Amino acid sequence: MARIPDFNQFGEELWEIANVFRDDALHATERLETFSLFLFLKLWDEQEQEEEEVRCYTLPDNEALIPSIYRFHKWADDPDGYAKQHGFDDSIHFCRQMFTDLAKRATESSHPTARDVSRLFKDTVFRLRYTTTVRALVSRLKELNLREIMSRGVNETGERFDIFGRAYEYLLQQFGQNKEFAEYFTPRHIVDRMVQIIDPEIGETIYDPACGTGGFIVRAFEWVKEKINRKTISYVEKERLIRELKEKHLIGVEHVPLVFKLALMNMILHKDGSSLLQNDDSLSNKAQDVHKNRYDVIFANPPFGPTKQERMAQFEYHIKLYEALFIQHIMNALRPGGRAAVVLKEGLLFDSKKMLRNICRKLVEQFEVLGVISLPNGVFNPYSGAKTSIMVFRKPLGRDDVRTSKVWFYRVESDGRDLGTTRRPLPDFDTDGDLEHMVSLWPYSWRHEKDGGVRAILKADDLKQFESEKSWWATIEEIRKTDYNLTASRYCPHQAGTVEYEKPEILINRLLELEEEIRVDLQDLLTLVTVPTTVEGLKGAVRFERGPME
Repeated sequence: MARIPDFNQFGEELWEIANVFRDDALHATERLETFSLFLFLKLWDEQEQEEEEVRCYTLPDNEALIPSIYRFHKWADDPDGYAKQHGFDDSIHFCRQMFTDLAKRATESSHPTARDVSRLFKDTVFRLRYTTTVRALVSRLKELNLREIMSRGVNETGERFDIFGRAYEYLLQQFGQNKEFAEYFTPRHIVDRMVQIIDPEIGETIYDPACGTGGFIVRAFEWVKEKINRKTISYVEKERLIRELKEKHLIGVEHVPLVFKLALMNMILHKDGSSLLQNDDSLSNKAQDVHKNRYDVIFANPPFGPTKQERMAQFEYHIKLYEALFIQHIMNALRPGGRAAVVLKEGLLFDSKKMLRNICRKLVEQFEVLGVISLPNGVFNPYSGAKTSIMVFRKPLGRDDVRTSKVWFYRVESDGRDLGTTRRPLPDFDTDGDLEHMVSLWPYSWRHEKDGGVRAILKADDLKQFESEKSWWATIEEIRKTDYNLTASRYCPHQAGTVEYEKPEILINRLLELEEEIRVDLQDLLTLVTVPTTVEGLKGAVRFERGPME
């Protein structure tokens, strides 16, 4: 009988299963990609079996997403025996052909998601060499009753489980801890709160320029779909609106090919459509034109740190930091009246570099910055120890529309989880800690205008209703006096006489990041001077002055 692991055990079981690849001597990213595809086949097959029971028939191969011969439940019991029954030498030969055939699925099936399956398996090399590995993998996957987990649908607090995404969070965390796979992804409970604040509406276009495994897109889909299902309209009209949501209103871009495939799988399994998911570079010249003034809602948690290459795109402020370029891209991509919630490295909000100050100045003076939510150190462990904040802002509808007049700040001290590398739920918290309190105090609602766009409307005239020991306001005049510093602590009225010390590991992380920025700056300097081949030549090319310590 298949086992049904509880949610806390699920990720650990998947990590153990992924370790069966070690005998095949695959690189970490190769193990992750191969395991992802097998898990996708397993999970999709269970979902399809459930639908077949409802409709009481099985789709023919030319209409099905996966052809009958490759359905997981048919071959997982005895991979080698099944392979030989169908004319293959062994399970390796069978799986290699399966990957090849699924890469061509778009030309052989009329299923609406067939193109995405082709994108998923395209350019994927089947790297397993041993039939024992295949047998161990499918045997372990077969034992997990994923269909039962998905059918539960909700956890103890009533929120929908994103099983596939949460499983991958755990796997990627393990790869990150082992220094094998460094991508980091936004924790789902933070995604939930950002979507809740922005409250995307039916018919709005939703964009994530650095979508990772698709967490924001998936959650936004679920949020809007729930609104459609609550409407008192006919079933046919609901289906039309959901189809439009899938096909027209969810746009995600991910640059890293493997991470793009994880997002593609996630979206297919959530049945939210993925035709607008792109494996592309949001920071290219082309992207600045393609995405300009297009989106009603933008969610993002872009990468932090120095860029790996020179960016010659159409950015007003050229600086080799991902966070600085992505925030400019997002400002450019919002349509007038659009709104965004973006995770930013906090250094961007207070750094004294002129270009960074100019970006903050533009945000404050030309947009409407509504809120800055300071997150605690460790929220993105184990991938990054950087201090971050969520910035919420809106693009004015026109020249006469409002700009920033005051900003609401909230300091999250705990998100209900251990801030170390494990990120385990804390025993004293049944919820998401301060994040839940933050949402309850969020001062704004959104008014949708007839001529397009939205305006931010205060929920009450008395601003004190939104103040607490963890939340406060700063006026535009106060922000201008600090040269557009947008960190929550700068305006906190409750910190006089107290000193808060950073953890040593946080300080070390910041020093490492600073060292990398210095290295990039020195590399830029080298391009401005002739690099001499001797020390004497160096002295002739660059003037050195001794300081008082020399």
